[in-house]
Amino acid sequence: MTSQPFDFNAFIDASKKAFAPAVKFNELSLAGFERVARQQLAFAGEVLEYSLQQMQLATTAKDFNELTTRQIELSTQFAEKATQRSQDLIKFSTEQQAELTKWFDQTVSESTKAARKAA
Repeated sequence: MTSQPFDFNAFIDASKKAFAPAVKFNELSLAGFERVARQQLAFAGEVLEYSLQQMQLATTAKDFNELTTRQIELSTQFAEKATQRSQDLIKFSTEQQAELTKWFDQTVSESTKAARKAA
């Protein structure tokens, strides 16, 4: 009785096909995480800059009225930047959701086709 040798190439190909959706999901997730991390880092820099401007303002203002006026200006500018960052984050979340939905639909479609073909 002879047994056929195990075909490792077929096993590797089947493994690649089985894990391809997970790999794609990880790529999408990592890209999204990186994008959010970069945005948050930029926002942290803006917060630090705002804080330094506030400290500098406290030491350079000539009187209380000037201090108050300049603080309002700085705070308004910072609030506009923060609002823009929030809107960018919402836009990114929507884009990421669309990408993941597309990936999910494609993965389900391919899996369904493979299951029907096997049956």
